[in-house]
Amino acid sequence: MPVAPATPAPAAVVPAPVRVSVADAGIDVPVIPVGVDANQAMELPEDPAVAGWYRFGPGPQSPEGRAVISAHVDMPGYGIGPFSRIRDLAQGTLIEVTDDTGNLTRYRLDSVTYYKKADLPVDDLFARSGSPMLVLITCGGAFDASIGRYEDNVVALATPVQE
Repeated sequence: MPVAPATPAPAAVVPAPVRVSVADAGIDVPVIPVGVDANQAMELPEDPAVAGWYRFGPGPQSPEGRAVISAHVDMPGYGIGPFSRIRDLAQGTLIEVTDDTGNLTRYRLDSVTYYKKADLPVDDLFARSGSPMLVLITCGGAFDASIGRYEDNVVALATPVQE
């Protein structure tokens, strides 16, 4: 009779993205792994010139699900960040993500959408199954000085280029 091992096999290690670039928009930023903050929202590096990859989800080389990379649009003391240019990307724009093994994954931009923060489709954007996609997120829309944040999130969805 076959016997199952008492210890489950370790989960596959997902290569972490270390850089995202969009040559057409002058975006070229380092990426660090991030988790969730005390409010159960995705953590973000304070410096808007550094992006965060949601480490509890798929990576760029994952065969399914959405790899989420996000950065602040700006920050007092730092100025305007490179992700501020996401809103201006044209459909078909090439996006490149390099992981910590040196592999480069290329994506083509499908869409850029503004969502009110309360309406952000979190379950869809952070999906761990389904077709692989890259999700880039930053803030946008009007700035509400009374609460110190932007009203919207700008979301870019991109599909891997088959090479």
